[in-house]
Amino acid sequence: MKSAILVVSLLALLTAPAFGFGWTFYDFGSSVFDHNNNTSPIDYPNVGYLPSPGMHGEGGEKFDIEGLFYAEDASYLYVGLTSSFGKVAYSDEYGAFMAGDLFFGYDGDMYQYSVDLHTGDLYDVDSWLYVPDRPGSYGSNIAIRDAVGAFQTESGDLLGSVDIMLTYEADYETPTLNPPEDVSGDTYIWEMRITKGFLPDDPATHDYITFHNTLECGNDLVEESFPTDPIPEPATLLLLGAGLTGIGLYRRKRK
Repeated sequence: MKSAILVVSLLALLTAPAFGFGWTFYDFGSSVFDHNNNTSPIDYPNVGYLPSPGMHGEGGEKFDIEGLFYAEDASYLYVGLTSSFGKVAYSDEYGAFMAGDLFFGYDGDMYQYSVDLHTGDLYDVDSWLYVPDRPGSYGSNIAIRDAVGAFQTESGDLLGSVDIMLTYEADYETPTLNPPEDVSGDTYIWEMRITKGFLPDDPATHDYITFHNTLECGNDLVEESFPTDPIPEPATLLLLGAGLTGIGLYRRKRK
C-alpha cells in the first residue's frame, strides 16, 4: 500500500505546474529553445530555409523566434513562446516592429483562434492581416508575405482574457517580469494559460493543434503542431491512487 501511495504522489508531482526556470503555468524544462528554432518553411532571399536575420542584419539576432512549447490538461492549454525581441523589435532606420498575434487551431486550421500578445485578449478569428508593406519588412515581397501568412487579427469575436506573463531573461539568468518595451536582445518568454471553456470548439474532439506566430517585419516564422493528448491532472491521479489503495485494503480484509 505504501508503494502505491508513493507512486501516485510522484506522478502528481511530475504533472503539476512548476515554478522554475522562467516557467510559471507549466514546467517545460530548463531550455527556452526547441528543436525547430533553426528551420523555417519559407525560402528567404539570400538566406534559405532559415529564419532571416533581417534585411539589414540589425540586432545581431539570427533567430528572432526561438521556440514554442505546448501542454494541456482537462482545464487549460499551456503555451510557452520565446523570442529575441519581446513585444517590440526596434530598428535604428525603420523604427518599431510589433510582435504578431499567436494564432492556433485544430486539425490543420491554424487560424481558428488568436491571442493578442500585447493585451492577452483571446479571439475567435473571422479575418486576419498579412505583415504590412512598409520599409524594412517583407510585406512588399508577395511570395514571402503569402508564405508567412497571418500576422494580426483583423476581426473576430472576443472570447475572454488569457492568463499571460512576459519574462525577460537577460543572459538566461535574471528573469524580469514586464520588461520595458525599449529593450531588445537576449530572450523573452511569453507564458500563457488559456481556459478551454472559452473555446467554442471542444479540443477533445480533435487530433492535433497547430500554432502560428510571426513578426511585423515577417522575417521569422514559427508553425508547430502537437497532438491533443490531455495530461492527467494531479487530482485525477490522486483519485486513481485512492481507488487502487481501497481495492488493496478490501482484498487484504477479505484474506
